[in-house]
Amino acid sequence: MTRTTDSRSSSSFDELHVFARAVGLLAVLTALLYLRAMASGGFLYRGTSENIPVTTILFVLMLIATVGLVLTWRWECVGGIVAILGSLAVAAVVYSTFSENRLLALLVYSSPFLVAGSLCVADWWKQRS
Repeated sequence: MTRTTDSRSSSSFDELHVFARAVGLLAVLTALLYLRAMASGGFLYRGTSENIPVTTILFVLMLIATVGLVLTWRWECVGGIVAILGSLAVAAVVYSTFSENRLLALLVYSSPFLVAGSLCVADWWKQRS
């Protein structure tokens, strides 16, 4: 079986494109779990009112990153950049908020968006040439 050099021809199989979509879908599912946990008050809420603004900010940032991942299905570059920027903002808030295991929390909460967004931008970049 011969492989063509055209990345979008009907006979070629683009592994990066499929991998980016699969990782993006898994990241969206993970994000929905995070968002549901935050919406129910289970994330950063310790029974005091001082954590409610942080939870709201983190919820909005994760929602922005999730919307970015959804946008990658139509506009790979725009959605990927939104997901990457959202993941960096989530990482900054998590790192500044958590007092224990900051780096682990940073990786757990922001890496799905960062990896999926980076793969989508790389796939878009590959399509350009």
